[in-house]
Amino acid sequence: MDLLSEEEIKSKTNFSFAPMIDFLFLMLALFATLALSRSSLFDSEIALVQGKSPREGEKNISNSDRESINLSINQTGEYRWMTDLNSYSIDDITALQQEIVRQYEMGLLPKDKSQTEVLLHIDKSAPWEPIAKAIFAIKEIGFQVSPIYESE
Repeated sequence: MDLLSEEEIKSKTNFSFAPMIDFLFLMLALFATLALSRSSLFDSEIALVQGKSPREGEKNISNSDRESINLSINQTGEYRWMTDLNSYSIDDITALQQEIVRQYEMGLLPKDKSQTEVLLHIDKSAPWEPIAKAIFAIKEIGFQVSPIYESE
């Protein structure tokens, strides 16, 4: 006399792997999407340039055949336009873009935008958001941007 029929015992020994495989495929697709979106957002061909401090005697950081614009971002996230004589504050990203475009239209910058390089002097404790906004805003109007650091 059997308590369980043979059909009930057989169905319990089979295990369906289909839901597990579906779950693993979805996880793989999720992580692949995250990896691709991260690389397209944050790895946008930005080269880090080493600058020389003023005591080493070199005033110009970039190559002599290229025009350079020097901007700084301090620890509070404020933007400053730096020239040889002085520096002045820039209110926000829109004002920064407008100033670069204004100088380009006045003829102070080369007609070929690839000949102008924007150098970002970034404070070590500056927040990431203003840095990212500045980089994307400058690239949006067609200029090359290079964050720089000064060797200690």
